[in-house]
Amino acid sequence: VMQGIFLVITIAVIVANFFADILYSWLDPRIKLQ
Repeated sequence: VMQGIFLVITIAVIVANFFADILYSWLDPRIKLQ
Protein backbone atom coordinates (compact mmCIF):
# COMPACT_ATOMS: atom_id res chain seq x y z
CA VAL A 1 0.00 0.00 0.00
CA MET A 2 2.81 2.42 0.92
CA GLN A 3 4.53 1.86 -2.43
CA GLY A 4 1.30 2.73 -4.26
CA ILE A 5 0.86 5.94 -2.25
CA PHE A 6 4.51 6.89 -2.83
CA LEU A 7 4.12 6.25 -6.57
CA VAL A 8 1.01 8.44 -6.79
CA ILE A 9 2.72 11.26 -4.85
CA THR A 10 5.82 11.04 -7.06
CA ILE A 11 3.75 11.22 -10.26
CA ALA A 12 1.72 14.13 -8.85
CA VAL A 13 4.92 16.07 -8.05
CA ILE A 14 6.35 15.44 -11.53
CA VAL A 15 3.11 16.56 -13.20
CA ALA A 16 2.87 19.63 -10.95
CA ASN A 17 6.45 20.62 -11.81
CA PHE A 18 5.72 20.10 -15.51
CA PHE A 19 2.67 22.38 -15.42
CA ALA A 20 4.56 24.91 -13.28
CA ASP A 21 7.29 25.13 -15.95
CA ILE A 22 4.66 25.69 -18.65
CA LEU A 23 2.86 28.29 -16.53
CA TYR A 24 6.04 30.23 -15.73
CA SER A 25 7.18 30.18 -19.37
CA TRP A 26 3.70 31.42 -20.40
CA LEU A 27 3.68 34.19 -17.80
CA ASP A 28 7.28 35.26 -18.54
CA PRO A 29 8.32 34.56 -22.16
CA ARG A 30 11.87 35.73 -21.32
CA ILE A 31 12.46 32.50 -19.38
CA LYS A 32 14.22 29.93 -21.56
CA LEU A 33 13.58 26.25 -20.85
CA GLN A 34 16.90 24.57 -20.21
